[in-house]
Amino acid sequence: MELLLISIGALLLFSGLITMVEAAVFSVPLSQVHLLVEKNRKGSRRLLKIKKDLQRTIVTLVILNNASNIGGAIFVGWRAQIVFGSTWMAAFTVVFTLLVIVVAELIPKTVGERFAAPVAVYAAPCITFVACLLLPVIWAVEKLSLPFARRSEPQVGSEEEIRVLANVGNEAGAISPQESELIRKAFLLNDVTAKDIMTHRLRVSQLPAEKALSELVPEEIEELHSRILVTEGGDLDRVDGVIHQRDILLELARGRKDLTVADVKHAAHFVYEATPAHRLLREFQRTQQHLFVVVDEYGGTSGVVSLEDVLEELVGEIEDEVDAREKAAVDSRRESPRETEVATKPGNADELPASGSSIHTVRRGLPNS
Repeated sequence: MELLLISIGALLLFSGLITMVEAAVFSVPLSQVHLLVEKNRKGSRRLLKIKKDLQRTIVTLVILNNASNIGGAIFVGWRAQIVFGSTWMAAFTVVFTLLVIVVAELIPKTVGERFAAPVAVYAAPCITFVACLLLPVIWAVEKLSLPFARRSEPQVGSEEEIRVLANVGNEAGAISPQESELIRKAFLLNDVTAKDIMTHRLRVSQLPAEKALSELVPEEIEELHSRILVTEGGDLDRVDGVIHQRDILLELARGRKDLTVADVKHAAHFVYEATPAHRLLREFQRTQQHLFVVVDEYGGTSGVVSLEDVLEELVGEIEDEVDAREKAAVDSRRESPRETEVATKPGNADELPASGSSIHTVRRGLPNS
């Protein structure tokens, strides 16, 4: 009787352990295994190799599980026949089957799925060792099953799956709503082009290359953006470079008014309208520039795109102190329509910028097309 109880306990324990390990190995996500490798957890690298070659792991665990269940059941049945005889064998078989289902299958699988990562990490060296011992048997089984097997696809989440996981993580409180939104927008960068986010040419500031710095008046400089296109003869389709507003002010402060705009300019970087936003971001990093000139398929200037334009696709609208002043000015004009009307009458032409000015700046309120 003692030998029967020991054999039943050993069978349930061994079969349960294999079942638990099998459930853990197949439940732990590949992304979590990579995270464990980065944290340098013991056994994580072996687990990563196992996850990348699941076919051999399946064969190893199937051999172990079936050998224990079949061999153990034969031995337990033989001992039960001796102890109980033929009279109680039917009842013993029913009880033993229930024990195997509950103790060796249901409970171990639940535990393995719940503690998938730690169980799989600790079991990985054992699986590798047993696979080496059973290598001839595994090789034979693999050759026999080769006509029916197909190469497993890498367990890498698609873009849609990652976005769904981000939403699930947000709902579960694992990540913040801002992080979830940032992940969602990051995947949309390749769907946004330079044309979608650029500033149209009608709203771009430009200076002729031949214009002298001494010809610029403070009012004109104040209306310029921080980065201004340098053109040949004032033609936006002939961009010759980019000049920074601060460089103009520095040269004027040094008294070098004899310089021209061309003397202070920087080289311009050109991109096509169809360039996706994620590639723009890499180009901004590579060139260490903050402003690109956007050209159409014929080489004409469509507008400009800045690093801020790309970042706004990720984090939303970004307003600096200049934007705030412009917005306040627009709101002030809306609240005082009579003052705006007076300022635009012909009799007050001396209050408007000179029509011959080479600076072309249009308020941000205009549409992009």
